[in-house]
Amino acid sequence: MHPKDEIEALKKQINYHNNLYYNLDAPVLSDTQYDELYKKLKDLEDAYPQFRTKNSPTQRVGGKAGKSFAQITHAVPMMSLDNSYNEADIRAWHQRTAKALQTQSFEMVVEAKIDGVSCSLTYENGQLIQAASRGDGKIGEDITANVRTIKSIPHTLAGNAPQGRLEIRGEVYLEKQDLMVLNQIQQEKNENTFANTRNAAAGFLRHKNAEVVAQRPLKFFAHSFGTGNVPAQSFSAFIDLCQSWGFTVGPVRLQTTNIEEIISFYHTFDQTRHQLPFDVDGLVVKVNSFQEQQILGSTAKSPRWAIAFKYPAPQATTTLKNVVFSVGRSGIITPVAELEPVSIGGVTISNATLHNFDEIKRLGVRVGDTVIVERAGEVIPKIVKVVEQKGTQEILPPALCPVCGGKVYKEPGQVGYYCVNPSCPAQLRARLLHFASRDAMDIDGLGDVVMDQLLERNFLTDFADIYHLTFFHVLNLENFKDKKAKNLLDAIEESKHKPLSKLLFALGIGFVGEKTAEILADKFRTLDALKAASLEELQTIREIGETVSQSVYDFFRDPKVCAQIELLRQAGLNFTQPKKELSGNILEGKTIVFTGELQTLKRTEAELLAKQYGGYASGSVSKKTSFVVAGENAGTKLRKASELGIPVMTEDEFLKLIGKA
Repeated sequence: MHPKDEIEALKKQINYHNNLYYNLDAPVLSDTQYDELYKKLKDLEDAYPQFRTKNSPTQRVGGKAGKSFAQITHAVPMMSLDNSYNEADIRAWHQRTAKALQTQSFEMVVEAKIDGVSCSLTYENGQLIQAASRGDGKIGEDITANVRTIKSIPHTLAGNAPQGRLEIRGEVYLEKQDLMVLNQIQQEKNENTFANTRNAAAGFLRHKNAEVVAQRPLKFFAHSFGTGNVPAQSFSAFIDLCQSWGFTVGPVRLQTTNIEEIISFYHTFDQTRHQLPFDVDGLVVKVNSFQEQQILGSTAKSPRWAIAFKYPAPQATTTLKNVVFSVGRSGIITPVAELEPVSIGGVTISNATLHNFDEIKRLGVRVGDTVIVERAGEVIPKIVKVVEQKGTQEILPPALCPVCGGKVYKEPGQVGYYCVNPSCPAQLRARLLHFASRDAMDIDGLGDVVMDQLLERNFLTDFADIYHLTFFHVLNLENFKDKKAKNLLDAIEESKHKPLSKLLFALGIGFVGEKTAEILADKFRTLDALKAASLEELQTIREIGETVSQSVYDFFRDPKVCAQIELLRQAGLNFTQPKKELSGNILEGKTIVFTGELQTLKRTEAELLAKQYGGYASGSVSKKTSFVVAGENAGTKLRKASELGIPVMTEDEFLKLIGKA
């Protein structure tokens, strides 16, 4: 093919995938596959510059402003970053930069690259007046109403924010735990689940009803600015200013003049990045000095002073060979895809979840189809897209439980199919494994193989039986001798002393993950207090919603649960939560309302202090308010606090509480 024709064909292909990714949030290629196409086009244009045109995808950002929102022209284009996937690329970028700056020693800053949606915030004299999406980099969408609902975005800048117009840029994102909860709720409503955190965040930002967006736990990280008189000479100083103005900034930052240190950090961070509450798909390396950034300038599409150092894409294309059915601890039957083995991020994947049968219908997937598989962090791989429909075998729900042969039931209006046999071995096995898992009771040595042997010998029928295992039981297992048996029994004994939060997570309460378990344990301190809590008490906890509250309330009113808890009490398990030492998070979990005229603090400064010490500053009083800080001439908020019996303190008392007086 002639180079010009090949370039035109690649442009057409990339534009098609840009539309799917940016505007429809429905990509069919993995990031790596897209980047390979993009690199091929760029290399051809570099080799034959006479065929490069202004409308080439290499010369612009891929999206475009949606028609359902008003359009906003960016004062300064919102550019995308050049990508690097290997050490050679990042070293080449460093050498180009050093040559342009005429020095080998220049300061760089490294941040985590959050997998979210780019957003621009415009402030006038410290007041938020406009928010826009990136769009095509020049023209974006007016998403002001939706962005105003995001709690981590200040409406009024704190501290000594510059006067005039200031445009802060950053990333709107959704935490992984929040996506899991949202997807559980979506399944309960028999509605489609969200494929990943980025797609969910993008969809929420484009929702036409801001009241709906307000119910979504979107968050924002500030990472750059477009226009404005910023009193800083470097990126690191600018980020410090952002924090003083009330913005959340990325928790990962490295400052260095050594490119080898950055490469080393890239590999080290890859081992821990999945522990962060949000998705991270790489690092961003920036020249720190603003003066040096100006010297380096930009191409038509990307700044020369920054580059994305990305990790291998968590997606790949493979073939769906078969579907089997897994039975979970609640009896829910999950279809699991058996795949032609494929490597994703250095891990060979041969199985992936299909979630439920409504998801199978939505995907239109059949056995034999070519599919895209996604592996985000340590989450179970899942099929996100059918690329090519080759299969003919339809995937249908089983008529009987694949493990025990019991009846299968589907609640009207729900998406899940359940095995109704409470004695189903698969359910018991899954519940016990969850109970003993590292994030729950952390019983080292009680994994799949050992659990299967204990169940085969009928040594376990419930959680409490774990604590009645003896040397006789354990030495009956394969490959167990005195030392190994003692280690397992010691781990079981040690688990009795785990805090209440671990036990609550281990019990497998619906919708209660690790974070929610800790919130409940910190709130009620003892299991008996939590058991006795009314539905109204549970609903006053700010961090949990109605669905979680109802699930916890119903769980502790189940006679079988109460009997199980008594058996665990008799076995000697700890039912209390230790108090946290007072620290920088002294206000953690508390909702504070400031009202009236404060004497030493501006309202925005007081709210920022509450935030810095782990609290949440709200603008209205409700049952979920922890306490009210009242200044002079306090009005309706103070009266409402009195009516609801909410504690009230003075400004001095608040400052003493956080150690500032």
